[in-house]
Amino acid sequence: MTRRRPRPYDRELQNLRLHVGHERQGPVPVGWYFARFSRHLRRGEVVPVTYMAQEYALFRTRGGQLGMIDSQCCHMGADLGRCGRVSEERLVCGFHAWEFDRDGTCRKIPGAGRIPSRAAQRSVPVTELGGIIWFWHGSPAPEPLDELDFAEDRRRHLYLAGEVLVCHADLLPIGEHVTDASHWAYTHSPGRPMTSVQLRDEGRRFSFLIQPADADDTRIYHFRPYTLISMASPTTAVAVPQPGPRPDGKPPRMAFVAAVSPVRPGVTLATWSLVVRKFGPDWLLWPANRLWAAFLWRLVRRNHHADFDILRWMRPVAKDLWSVADGPTVRAYRRFYRRNLPPAMEEGAEERVSGMS
Repeated sequence: MTRRRPRPYDRELQNLRLHVGHERQGPVPVGWYFARFSRHLRRGEVVPVTYMAQEYALFRTRGGQLGMIDSQCCHMGADLGRCGRVSEERLVCGFHAWEFDRDGTCRKIPGAGRIPSRAAQRSVPVTELGGIIWFWHGSPAPEPLDELDFAEDRRRHLYLAGEVLVCHADLLPIGEHVTDASHWAYTHSPGRPMTSVQLRDEGRRFSFLIQPADADDTRIYHFRPYTLISMASPTTAVAVPQPGPRPDGKPPRMAFVAAVSPVRPGVTLATWSLVVRKFGPDWLLWPANRLWAAFLWRLVRRNHHADFDILRWMRPVAKDLWSVADGPTVRAYRRFYRRNLPPAMEEGAEERVSGMS
């Protein structure tokens, strides 16, 4: 059995003494969500994770494939995330050694000649892209992560895991902060007020450009402060620096990925990572590739830490108080968030979410 010490955020969540099943998760948009950094789940390893007030066993088989299934064993309720072990391509319960495939189907029961039809675990679709393990939430079939297609070639990119922050708030106020351009001048100190220009807002697509509020301020601290932000899902943003006010459409040299995942009502994980394009092949430019990536990681980490205490303890107000300085992007994001809620939940959640608009 492959076990490692729990990550710091795992220990923090454990200390919260979550009572999974006693609280019902509110409506959550359909889409891909952060499950774990790829480097934090080795082959043959299984870890317990909690999302949407449900507990899962997330594991990687000996062959490198991923699985995410309900952690409560259908046999006698053992926790597969904590007592399970990986055997070749299956997850084996540590109580009675029932073996489950990545899709949750029981394939072997020691001493039993027949496997009951109900011997199965609920599974969640998972994928791996950009150095992150993603899980799909929602009834429609999983959709491709188009906004991260450029990061698929591992030979040309470095994936740098960032940090995971446990926030004591619900999903929406944490997820929408990336669309709030007005806070940049105060929290991140670029030296000039910033604004956002909406580019696309339809269906499951939402993108905008962050740029100086004054068109004459084309440079801030010797760099051009234009950033294209595309939502890979309602709670995952991919930010790419741009040379000017018009997206150039070229494969990015660097992309910042910000993702938010709900653990349970009032507890949300916020995380970030980097995808850095190499200057060239490692056999020739290994030191330059690593030094450049390390410099960017430290720069982004320093900038992102300005948000930590704010995100960690922020709470939604009963009724928003807007000012002229607040741009339209946050309002547009809330509409985007609402229209991607599961259909069965959309009607009941619409009044609550629109009440914040």
